[in-house]
Amino acid sequence: MKIAGGRGMTRSCVPLIAMLALVATIGLAGCENDGGDGPAGPGGGVGPTGPTGPGPVEPPIDQGGSVTIGDGSALTPEQIQQIGGLVAKIDSASIAGNKPVLVFTLETSHGGAVLGLEDTALFATVAKLVPASGGVPSRWQSYVNRTQTAFATGPQVLPSATQADAEYVWGGNFGTLEELGDGQYRYTYNVDLTSVTSPIAVAYEPSATHRLGFEIRLGGAAEPLAPDNPVKDFVPDGGAGSGHKLIAATANCNACHARLEIHGGPRRTTEYCATCHNPGTVDPDGGESVDLAYMVHSIHTGVHRRDWNAPPTFPPLPYKVWGYGNAEQDFSDVTYPQPLSFCENCHTTSDTHPDGNAWLDNASASACGGCHAYGLERGDYNTTTGQYTFSYSHSPPINFVAPDGTCRDCHRASGVAGDVGEVHSREAERQQIELGEQFVFEILAVTNVGKGKVPNIKFKVAKPDGTPYDLATDPAFQGAGATLNLYVAWDTSDITNADPDTGTTPAGERGAPYRMRIADIKAFAVRDPADGTYTTDLKTAAVPDGIALPVETANVMAAMDGHPVVAVPGAAAPVQARAHNAVKYSATERVRLVSEAKCNDCHVQISAHGSNRNGDPQGCLVCHNASSGWSDDADIAGPIAFGAMIHNIHASKMPAFADITYPQRLANCEACHLPGTYNTARTAAIAISTGPGADLSSYTDDTWVTATAGTCGTCHDSAPAKAHMGQNGGAFDVVGDKSLIPSSTTEACAVCHGAGRSVDTVKAHAE
Repeated sequence: MKIAGGRGMTRSCVPLIAMLALVATIGLAGCENDGGDGPAGPGGGVGPTGPTGPGPVEPPIDQGGSVTIGDGSALTPEQIQQIGGLVAKIDSASIAGNKPVLVFTLETSHGGAVLGLEDTALFATVAKLVPASGGVPSRWQSYVNRTQTAFATGPQVLPSATQADAEYVWGGNFGTLEELGDGQYRYTYNVDLTSVTSPIAVAYEPSATHRLGFEIRLGGAAEPLAPDNPVKDFVPDGGAGSGHKLIAATANCNACHARLEIHGGPRRTTEYCATCHNPGTVDPDGGESVDLAYMVHSIHTGVHRRDWNAPPTFPPLPYKVWGYGNAEQDFSDVTYPQPLSFCENCHTTSDTHPDGNAWLDNASASACGGCHAYGLERGDYNTTTGQYTFSYSHSPPINFVAPDGTCRDCHRASGVAGDVGEVHSREAERQQIELGEQFVFEILAVTNVGKGKVPNIKFKVAKPDGTPYDLATDPAFQGAGATLNLYVAWDTSDITNADPDTGTTPAGERGAPYRMRIADIKAFAVRDPADGTYTTDLKTAAVPDGIALPVETANVMAAMDGHPVVAVPGAAAPVQARAHNAVKYSATERVRLVSEAKCNDCHVQISAHGSNRNGDPQGCLVCHNASSGWSDDADIAGPIAFGAMIHNIHASKMPAFADITYPQRLANCEACHLPGTYNTARTAAIAISTGPGADLSSYTDDTWVTATAGTCGTCHDSAPAKAHMGQNGGAFDVVGDKSLIPSSTTEACAVCHGAGRSVDTVKAHAE
């Protein structure tokens, strides 16, 4: 929503120093010839009052100075940049004359007072916490509600439904906003809590926990300045209240989303969302509840609800709601980057969110049904309460319907369905990740490196307590399902695995490393019984005398990955454990650009190739490098060099991954990258192969693109952007004549986009 009609300005004062200098000069002149008392001068009256002197100098906005903001629409681009963002906090919440009263302070990100806020920019909510009853969890109930009529062009599952609302000027229900000075404001609500009868009756319970919250919705280009939404929980009569409901911290959401931006941006915190998104809010067109728990579970289960491997009698259950402007919001394309069973990644107990573990012993059809959608049933819509009543239909062999509120009878630690957390731990992907923690891969040394030499690798596979595994006898490494791989890749300035003399990759496929599979490792690795370590020369059954490096280099990279197998009670076959990979360098490390921990904020554990390669993305470089390309990956279509490929995947620009949805702005490079690693490509980066030439074994006749253009151009792929890169030394779709000379010798990107330069990539992406 854009809001117009405000003024923005900053205050400035005349510098004080000139006046001080003048006063000092006059004072010094009056002290001349001070040799004794002179004659008294003639008396006189008091002269006229002089002009008011200058006040204190107001600092600039970006140094803590105040700003008059209005509704934001009149702020200049310079002011918006200087403000950076707004910070809102609630100073007090109370009830006066049966109306909620909210006192809050608004500051810039630099601590300056935000003055002159117009009432059109404020949206305020108020809700009470209805305690748990009949086995159904506690819930928020808004005092401010509206009747939403189904859209004429929508499905119209219900003719109309009740929805929680806020107080705001355009809604015609706004109270009174007063400016108290120095960035502090008081908002007195319009609603009389003792007389809420329409569209549903809501009884005022002063002994219940209440929550006040608000958002600042600015107009024009100032809208992104909106602060996180503060809330204040309090009990009007000062008693113990009806408890608290603090479950999913916004910080947990932002691990993936960077910063929540819902409804155009100004709604950013889960605690505020809950004041409207509670069981009393239903979409009449889709007939769906938009209670926060059910809605968020349904959204994150997106493609699973669309494509779930359910019995044929179950149709797809895409989650769709109709919102403002008669717009359908279809969430059936949402992909979730980790196993759904890791509930604790959103729900964790902390000092600020003491109910984070409620999911473990508080199962309910209405909340859990967002994920477990098949079997969820809803009764008739109750126009008196504005809510549905849910139940859950269990499939054979259980085959019964459980009313909401009875779920905990079975779904608990001592119940027949078992502990909720333990049941979630049986989910296949989660089980693979957690079983992988039983195996610690470690490469201890890489020696005998150089042209014509056969590299030697020392490694160990152990339990978390350090107890070594015996690859020859331990069941985890036996059978068809078990894998273990050792790789040697070169050169670590920029891995290519290429022979510059012949233009080929000795291992076969372009860019491929030398590799020992589990059978070769068992055949050639020698175990030291004293410490359980293994050493092996780089050998295979096909080359039992050893594989010598074709290049003169001291810098190689060794990696180890794979999935041992673990027998799990009740499982039809051993489970492949996602063991974390290991990486070791013979000398100089390959520059690290991304953080595994940052990747895992979304993924829990990076895993690819059938759970075979897991963990440190650095290990992926042994194959996914500048000269890599495989003839049997036609659906990939494009470079498989790691940086370019990952950019394409996250931007949904690679055919095999076209359905990927990314939960934040692509411009937030530090969601993955380490600081200072993404202005331009590394100085040693060579051109990236984008497709094979006639000779599938050689990189020299590949089609290719220069390194910075090939990586940055995955997102910046418009014709003007590519033309700009080309004008500054970048090259696209060059056929043949590829060399191993770093492409930084031709690309001039760093001149403008380097750190501290005029169009610093870091600053440009932040805008």
